[in-house]
Amino acid sequence: MSGDSSRFRSGPLKKGNEMVVKVTRFTIGGEPLWGILDGEEIAPLEGTFVSTADILRLPPAELKTRAGAERFPISSATILSPVTAPAQIVCQGLNYTDHADQSGHASRQKNLLFMKAASSLSGAFDPVIRPPGCQMLDYEVELGLLLKRPLSAGDHVTRETLGDFIGGLVLCNDVSARDVMFGEAYLQWFRGKSARTFCPCGPWLVIPEPDDVADLLDRIEIQLWLNDELRQSAHSRDLIFRPETCLNDISSLMDLSAGDLVLTGTPGGVILQANAALAQIVTTKLFKDSERKEAIVQEATAYARYLAPGDIIRAEMRTDDRAVDFGRQLLEIVDA
Repeated sequence: MSGDSSRFRSGPLKKGNEMVVKVTRFTIGGEPLWGILDGEEIAPLEGTFVSTADILRLPPAELKTRAGAERFPISSATILSPVTAPAQIVCQGLNYTDHADQSGHASRQKNLLFMKAASSLSGAFDPVIRPPGCQMLDYEVELGLLLKRPLSAGDHVTRETLGDFIGGLVLCNDVSARDVMFGEAYLQWFRGKSARTFCPCGPWLVIPEPDDVADLLDRIEIQLWLNDELRQSAHSRDLIFRPETCLNDISSLMDLSAGDLVLTGTPGGVILQANAALAQIVTTKLFKDSERKEAIVQEATAYARYLAPGDIIRAEMRTDDRAVDFGRQLLEIVDA
């Protein structure tokens, strides 16, 4: 799906947007290019940029100087994921109070972390492919954080130093096959989260000045519609474990590199809702994989309709004062 202007919708820069640069990755019939958003046009960047990490190594001011005189209308471009492989994708789970409540985890004591495969990355207008046999496909709109430098055991992140580590912010969707997550042997979250096209990103990176990162992360609104019905809506102030807490938690466990992506969790409103019957199935059939999966699918699909071919997911993210727009995703569900 090409990124026509109605879907892409950057809009003219507003007063206050000078604090960020918006970088997109695109193609016009050739090799992928990187460019800066300029209203309804893209200004290609001069230089060689192989990966997202290459982009994030440059400060916003220098990126602006790399924008050439040539301009392409957005309508002529095919928009690609601005997050590139290789990249580690580390995710937070149940990180909004309403999602934790709906999942039966009202009192969160510890940060929930899991991984997605980098091959799940896809663009903001690419179709989401439902794997063969999947009966419980679900959406999860999320704010993504992109590392611009390595994060390791010796690092400690504070609110004041967030901009030293986070180089870009991006709209994402943590698409999930719930029947795989809870039905496969010993609850296969990685398998259920990692199918190809299960991590739509973009349509662009928002790259702020380092001193503005913490403030920006306090002012983000995020929403998702399924077939024009609003399903998810939240504000970043509702995050249970803040970005600095999450980065410190990750660094105590593993190393991150420039270009790696951290997903900060999804709000309430996903299709899967916890209930007593589902909880009983998981606990009583924990070691009976085939029985558990069949029972979970039967119970969950009896009260909810999961994503199916032809469904359209629309997601948007912006600051609460509308000064910074992170763009819109438009995703159609198709079968493999």
